[in-house]
Amino acid sequence: MSRTWIVGAFFATLAAIFNATVGVMSVSLFNNGLAPQSVAFLKCIIALVMLLLYVISFKRKELKNKILTKWKPISICAFFGFFILYTFETKAYDTLNVAVVVFILFGSSMITTFILSCLLDRRMIKFRELVSIVLSITGLSLIFSYDLGDESFNGLVNATFSGFGYGVFLVLSKRYQIGSSITTLTSLMMFGTFYLFIYWLIFPSEISLGSIAESSFYLLALAILPTIGGFYCTIKSLSLIKSESVQLIELSEPVFAIAFSFLFLSQIMTFNQAVGGVVIVISILIHEMEFGIFKRKIYKALG
Repeated sequence: MSRTWIVGAFFATLAAIFNATVGVMSVSLFNNGLAPQSVAFLKCIIALVMLLLYVISFKRKELKNKILTKWKPISICAFFGFFILYTFETKAYDTLNVAVVVFILFGSSMITTFILSCLLDRRMIKFRELVSIVLSITGLSLIFSYDLGDESFNGLVNATFSGFGYGVFLVLSKRYQIGSSITTLTSLMMFGTFYLFIYWLIFPSEISLGSIAESSFYLLALAILPTIGGFYCTIKSLSLIKSESVQLIELSEPVFAIAFSFLFLSQIMTFNQAVGGVVIVISILIHEMEFGIFKRKIYKALG
């Protein structure tokens, strides 16, 4: 494995860790009286303000050039990666178990990523990719098998749409080469927050100062960790390795979610969850392993 791949995999893993915090914090915000569309909009507007304070102070010209030269691909990527993902993911957390949402989101986004990549590149799905897909879904099914009977139909549809949006974002951001700088993230956040604001205007929900003050810790955490940190690490990894690789590595997010639930909620991992985590790791290794070295050894042995 090259150094570039290792660095890209590192950022993809960080993204998985940051994103694993979304569910628990979102549910806490719902319990404080905030509606899903309000949570999605507020966490993005807070993140946008933080980013703009930095970018306007130090990278104003770079931000202006980025928006002027790449506004179209950035607006498209933001629609799928912010509006579709955050709108439907947050709504799903309101009706489904957090673990189930993560399972459906990543299962649908992974399938979307592979299929869309094949369509755009006009190629067939490789056998190794197919094996990785099957193993990844199998591993996730094992991890969350105990919850799969509890989801509602609306929650399932919302989680599926959120995964579709994330999968399209992974492919298009790589294909359009939108970059991985802080200005790219800020540009995406600007368009994404605008889309979420329009949605909030169409489907308004009451936002009281009291509920915002009571939820300030979770809102700030959501803005800093997954919204800024998670997205930055994702687009950084996409600039270094393939979108399919990023998606498969970020499938480790459920494993981190299980770890967080044990640390903060004293929940113990079941045998099925442990086995599922191992299966996910195997699927990543199968997809990323270079078989050339083994082929050369076989050729030499046959000599």
